[in-house]
Amino acid sequence: MRDTSAHDNPSATRTFVDDAPGIPFMTSHLPWNLEFDPAVAPTTTRVDLGEPWVVSCRVGRMSGRRRAPEIRNTQGEYAAVLMVHSGTEILTQQGRTTEVRAGTAALWDGVRPVECFSAASLVKSTMFIPRALLAGAVPDFDSVFVRTIENSATLRLLTGWLDVSMRQTALDRDAAHTAGRMAVDLLHSALARTRGDVSDSREVLLLQIKDFLDRNLGDPDLTLDMVARANAVSVRYLHMLFQGTGETAREFLRRRRLERAQRLLLGSGPELPVAEVAVRSGFDSPSSFSRAYRTRFGVAPREARRQSTAA
Repeated sequence: MRDTSAHDNPSATRTFVDDAPGIPFMTSHLPWNLEFDPAVAPTTTRVDLGEPWVVSCRVGRMSGRRRAPEIRNTQGEYAAVLMVHSGTEILTQQGRTTEVRAGTAALWDGVRPVECFSAASLVKSTMFIPRALLAGAVPDFDSVFVRTIENSATLRLLTGWLDVSMRQTALDRDAAHTAGRMAVDLLHSALARTRGDVSDSREVLLLQIKDFLDRNLGDPDLTLDMVARANAVSVRYLHMLFQGTGETAREFLRRRRLERAQRLLLGSGPELPVAEVAVRSGFDSPSSFSRAYRTRFGVAPREARRQSTAA
C-alpha cells in the first residue's frame, strides 16, 4: 500500500492507494467479509475529507456481507453512499434490495447487517459519513436506506465533486473539511430530490446559498438580507429554501461558524488566541463566541482547548 500524502505538509489530508494483491478493503472501507474473483486484484484509493471519507475502487466479480462480527469491529457509526460508475452492484439490507447501476447511487447503514454482490467488473466510489451528520438533516432517516438514488443534476454534482476531491493529494485540513462538508450537502440534496421534497433547480440554488454563507462566515455583519440580495432571492424565499433541511438559515450560519471555530480552536495550538478564533469565525465579540460555543459543545472555548492539549 502506498501512502501518497505530502510528507512535508503534516496538516494535509492523506491519500492511500492500495495496489497490492489481496483484500485492500480493510484499510479503506468499513470491515466486511468479502470474496473476490481471484483473477482480478481489487484496487482502492481513499481520501479523507474532514469527518467523511471517500473510497474509489475497481473490482472483478465480488460478493460480501457485514454481519454482527464486522459491525462489532467497526469504530464509530457510519452511513455509506455507494455510487456506481461502471457495472452494477446489488445491495440488500433490512429486507430491501436495490440494484445500483452506472450513474445511480444508494445509501446503506453501517450499524445493520448488509450484503452486496456484483456479477462482473465494477468501478465505484463510496462515501462514508458519520450517521449523526445525516440523521439530523434527513427526515425519516431509516426510510432512505437501500433506495435507488436516480441520476439527477445533484447526484452528478456529488460524483463530480468527489472526483475532483479524489484528485487532490495534499489538501490542507480546512480545504478537506470544506470539500467534505460540500459533499454531505450535495448528498442531502440528492436524497431530498429522491423523496420528492424539492426540485433540482431549488436544491442547486440552496447549495449556492450555502456556499455563499460558507465563504462569508468571517463577516460578523453578514445579515440574511445581504445573503438574499447577493443570491437574487427574497428573504422570504430564502427561509422557504431551508424548510425541510432540519435548520433555519440563521441556525445553519451559526452552526457553520461554530464548526469553523472548533477547528481553529483545537487545530491551531495555543498560538492563536481565543479572541482571534472568534473574529475569524464571524462572532462580533469574544463573549458572544464563548456563550455560543458553550451552548453548542457544553464547555467554554479555553477549557475545550485545554482538554484537547491534555489529551
